Amino acid sequence: MSESRVAIIGAGVIGLSWAELFLESGWEVSIFDVSPDAVPEGRGFEVASSIEDAVRGADLVQENGPERLDIKRDLLGQIAAAASDDTIIASSTSSLLPSLLADGNERTDQILVGHPYNPPQIMPLVEIVPGPTTRDELVKRAERIYRDIGKVPVALQREIPGFVGNRVQKAVLDEAMWLIKHGVVDARAFDIIFQESLGLRWASIGVLEASHLGGGPAGLRHIIEHVGKALDAIELHRPDMSDADRDALVQQVEDAYGVADTYASRAERRDRITRAVRGSVGAEQLRPVLYALDVLEGSVNRVDPHTGEVTQLHTGLTEAPDGLVVDTKAGHITFTCMGEPDGEAKAGQEPEFATVNGSVQRISLGGGSAQVIVPRGSFTTGKQITSDPATGRLFWSDREGRGIYRAEADGSGLTRLVDTRGTGETEVQEWCVGIAVDPEAGELFWTQKGATGAAEGRILRASLELPEGETAATRTDIETLWSGLPEPIDLEIDAAARMLYWSDRGEGTDGNTLNRAPIPEAGAKGWRPAILSRGFDEAIGLALDTVHHAAYVADLSGAIRQIDLGSGAERVVATLPGAATGLALAWE
Repeated sequence: MSESRVAIIGAGVIGLSWAELFLESGWEVSIFDVSPDAVPEGRGFEVASSIEDAVRGADLVQENGPERLDIKRDLLGQIAAAASDDTIIASSTSSLLPSLLADGNERTDQILVGHPYNPPQIMPLVEIVPGPTTRDELVKRAERIYRDIGKVPVALQREIPGFVGNRVQKAVLDEAMWLIKHGVVDARAFDIIFQESLGLRWASIGVLEASHLGGGPAGLRHIIEHVGKALDAIELHRPDMSDADRDALVQQVEDAYGVADTYASRAERRDRITRAVRGSVGAEQLRPVLYALDVLEGSVNRVDPHTGEVTQLHTGLTEAPDGLVVDTKAGHITFTCMGEPDGEAKAGQEPEFATVNGSVQRISLGGGSAQVIVPRGSFTTGKQITSDPATGRLFWSDREGRGIYRAEADGSGLTRLVDTRGTGETEVQEWCVGIAVDPEAGELFWTQKGATGAAEGRILRASLELPEGETAATRTDIETLWSGLPEPIDLEIDAAARMLYWSDRGEGTDGNTLNRAPIPEAGAKGWRPAILSRGFDEAIGLALDTVHHAAYVADLSGAIRQIDLGSGAERVVATLPGAATGLALAWE
């Protein structure tokens, strides 16, 4: 069963957050709520008329009903009656044990807890809590699904009241309440102490790693051996709170932070800070860097996506650089060149590139002179290029030459993998432009853009290896996944999520867009793509950041735009002086 359909039961804040996350990742989303008005219109959700209709055909059901055992048991019973034998039945409960939820249910082995942290659009963690009889393979599949939609899932080894996060939170809250009750500190002072010490530390590393670092080079062992007895002597408390004590505590908190009329602004501040902390921690651990080509300036550029700073690494290229790929381990940037154009361009049109003078060239990450690794004239017009990170093998499209090529990391072993000549009614229909590979699946994807304004664009797939006894022109394993697209250009693949992204520079309502769709199974056609962003000035280059759930698109105005795939928020990262073509993402 392929994970492609999710049922969301309950359309409150948590339920709608789940729905948005799954929809963004290309899943079909069906929602049921006792109040149909709770589901926003025009968001792409299927509004089910019953739990049975919502659950039918779902690979995962996420239950988000009220936090009451009787209600959740009833909902899960109805879900179980409509679910298949392989459906994952997950509850978003923050406190109820899966064994209690599953008591009396006919599908106890399929029920688990998938507990998100609030607000789920920002907090990445999902605690997966299996019941005593939950099947291991469903727990593993739930982990993969949550990870593929951008969450950070952690599966507990067994159930326990409060799970893990809430137990730790309760321990801290208990001690805070005891300290406040006994006049050691007031509510605001406690929060300041926590924010300016442990909060900062635990935002970047975990409790155990923090203690390990606190012990110096000898780590946690040193802490236990030298400070352990002193720590053991600290007596922690569970507060014995009377009604008056609770009222006094609540009054302190309300005096410090306000009440309902300030909730919205306080929540907004919390979310803003959380995003900033998470962004800073992520950037510190894994920092994305963009590399971009400017075809008019003939330059290779490094772009800092955080600051927008552009650094020219190489300039003066007269052979129309178009696609690039970065290998940080090897320390170089490899790019294709379309070659010297055949005369001047006509007004509003690109120049012709019919002469066979394309090449693949390379510079170091730090810049410097270019080295030709696939000689000029080995193919006609070099377009988008990608690589197999494991082997360094290069794959690129030849537009006017109408084909797909492969070479080893050093440029040797040039092999034509696909020959589209003679397959279309016109040569333009046969032009190959974008390319992506999934080495683990052994798949090759490419775009054929077709004529401008003709809606002839296609996305195709074939094996990474030529079938035995066949040639690039006679191979029989080519599938057309999408057709009738405006003018698809660059491709990126999220192999873990089995999702394909592409830029489109074409005309019409679906042109000049960023698109996404799930990769279809063998022999199947692609689903109608989701348009994630519009309004580009001839969208060309595309780079995908699956860590931070973002995409970058470069267009011929020179602009490089970042699109947040979760919120849809956009910003122009930088604008090159000429026309931006190829775009690649690397990590530092």
